[in-house]
Amino acid sequence: MSAVRQRGAVRAAPSARPDDALLKVANWLREPRRSGVTTREAVQYERRVEYFKGTKMVEALLSPKYKDVKGAPPVCSKPDAIALCSRLLSAQYFHRSQRIFISARRWELEMHPVHTFEEDGLYTWLHEGSKGRLYALCGLTLAGALLLCMVQIWPIWMKIGLWWCSVTFLTTFSALCAVRLALFLVMFAVGFRGIWLFPNLFDDNQTFAGSFLPIMGKAEPVVVADEYDSDDDELRRIRTKKKGAEPADAANGAADGGAADGAATAASPKRRRPPVDDDPSWKFGLVNAAILGVIGLIACWNMGFFDGENVPDFVAKHDDLQHYFPTLAAPPTAADAGANGTAGGTEGEGADEHDPFAAPAEEGEKY
Repeated sequence: MSAVRQRGAVRAAPSARPDDALLKVANWLREPRRSGVTTREAVQYERRVEYFKGTKMVEALLSPKYKDVKGAPPVCSKPDAIALCSRLLSAQYFHRSQRIFISARRWELEMHPVHTFEEDGLYTWLHEGSKGRLYALCGLTLAGALLLCMVQIWPIWMKIGLWWCSVTFLTTFSALCAVRLALFLVMFAVGFRGIWLFPNLFDDNQTFAGSFLPIMGKAEPVVVADEYDSDDDELRRIRTKKKGAEPADAANGAADGGAADGAATAASPKRRRPPVDDDPSWKFGLVNAAILGVIGLIACWNMGFFDGENVPDFVAKHDDLQHYFPTLAAPPTAADAGANGTAGGTEGEGADEHDPFAAPAEEGEKY
């Protein structure tokens, strides 16, 4: 199959008149929280897609949660689940994919030449699921963009809060980058080359919490073996070769210790990565990010970045800031006190004159 036909197949969608029962099943499977069919992101023909393993879908169809889907085809056994998955595959709700390795740590997806459903295969979603969440996110994005465009009419306290958040983030991130570079140079001079503080900080393939894990390590992506790649012989061969233990050495029995380790590895059960909700590593990453944020907040407070005199004019005018930061106002002089006494103004009226948001005292008075 040519590349043009493959790219067109990736953009294919279910038919205009899909089966209502299959559509309900596809919508239910497309929601990981309800069905349990977790997905991963990958690149396929220069597009970011979501893929899953066939065993996840079969397990979801056999779970008790599937019985709550109204109007869905009944599934009583594993062959029934596989048959239903084959129907979904034929209806082009997803297609079968395979991994193509570019290097030991980089791979992409492409369409598999065999278009039959197999339990151990990888499959890429073509069905996007319910549009309600997408429309809601688009509406929130549009509302957020309009809110940012109307920053000039924001209340002053919102402008000052936005300025403080921006200063805290920029100061903390800039200091973190400087400290990372300094520690890298020190470790490089000592002899520990390639050691970084938060090595995954600039890795686009990591989540927000994963960017702050581990605290110290080499600047390489952390590869975790899970149920998506534990059965991939090509991935296992590349990783084994990278570690320096060739499969031929184990086959020839060059070392008894290596054979014993291989037997122990074969006898040991497969290690699967726990779900994200049960994985404590992402929580530890959020804790690291929170600690950095608190440190940056305290540092900015001690350096005086939150003082009213450091708020620039494009955020709020100096006269308006005097209402929230009384220390910015000039101390009253004797002449001002005499003028106020001659005019017969009270202390409260004098305070209102300095308030930019106070109503005029007389009907014809201007601001």
